Amino acid sequence: MLAFGIPWSNAFFNFGFYLMIIFFSFSLFNYQKWNEISKTPIVIIALAFFIFILLKTFFSFAPWELAKQDLINYRKLIAIPFLVALFRSDSQKMLLFVSYCFGAFVLMLPTLIDGFGFVNLIEHITFIPRNAAYSLSLHNLPNLVYWRNQIVHGFHISILLAASILGSIYFVKYRFFLLILSALCVYDLLFFIYGRMALLSLFVTVIVIFLMHTRTKKNIVILLSAMMIILPSTYFMIPSVNIRLNSITNELSHYFKNNDIYSSSGQRLHYWNVSWNMFKESPITGMGSGSFRHQLITSNDPLVINQAGHTHNEFLTQLSQYGLIGFILFASLLVISFINSRKIRNLWLANLTSAAITIFALNCLTDSSLHNDWEGWTFVLIVSIACSNIKL
Repeated sequence: MLAFGIPWSNAFFNFGFYLMIIFFSFSLFNYQKWNEISKTPIVIIALAFFIFILLKTFFSFAPWELAKQDLINYRKLIAIPFLVALFRSDSQKMLLFVSYCFGAFVLMLPTLIDGFGFVNLIEHITFIPRNAAYSLSLHNLPNLVYWRNQIVHGFHISILLAASILGSIYFVKYRFFLLILSALCVYDLLFFIYGRMALLSLFVTVIVIFLMHTRTKKNIVILLSAMMIILPSTYFMIPSVNIRLNSITNELSHYFKNNDIYSSSGQRLHYWNVSWNMFKESPITGMGSGSFRHQLITSNDPLVINQAGHTHNEFLTQLSQYGLIGFILFASLLVISFINSRKIRNLWLANLTSAAITIFALNCLTDSSLHNDWEGWTFVLIVSIACSNIKL
């Protein structure tokens, strides 16, 4: 229920999370497992990371109200030991990931229904107009994302795409269904949403999966040659892709020429500059929880009205608020979980977990993905799946 709810439903997620805690608390066997897993590297790092964030909440340049909010956002790190202890076998981990994939499909379903015109058909039949929230969005592209925002939607559907492509390779019995699901994911990312990072996640997902299944230079050359044909063709033949990519170059041009910080790209570049300057002031331990938001307020930053509580880059969020210590702890979670994912015996699970970690790291470049709930909880789930194969 927890995994199923992460992509789309706060209610399912919260209910599943509390059930997990209750189940763990009332099983004496789980306390024995807790004692054993508490000595493993991933659990030590996760707990050390949270404890350090806790300390930097009490010793922060920001007031308590702002610092407390960041502590709440990172409390998800505490769930890693519970999940590592509870889900040990490959069959349990597969069930967990399949539940997550069903949740991602539910996230995508209303977008597909709307994108293929069924919502407009219902509107014409019933004469009930759609909610104004679902209308034209950035650059006059239709806003067909219902449950989450564009970034989070693209993130989850990219992982679902990886799961369905890999599933079509390893589960021959379900290949036809999984190939259709893969096509729907690609169609969703290309035509039905306007998230720019989703495009990069789409191509990186395909490349990573291909590289996992080839070791020869010939196949790598074939891949690179194919991408050199596919990428320009996609740009010139699909207007929604063309508009999204052109918007990036236009926004970057306006930022560097006119210091335009009010576009999506301009805001991120401005936030990154602010966070980098904060890191230089306190490079070892950072300025503490909530300090990024506090910096915007105290400096009367022109973007303070946006209510941004993070830098839209998880690596810079760590550097600015928690310094090199926080950055190293976060990077260690990424590296150790990726290494452990390659040791999982089930090939579908191993390659999917590796791909999901790669997609998450990629999204961390333009969003504070661990700080945010629904990308961050997905990462917690992935880390737990990758690292619960340790021998106790």
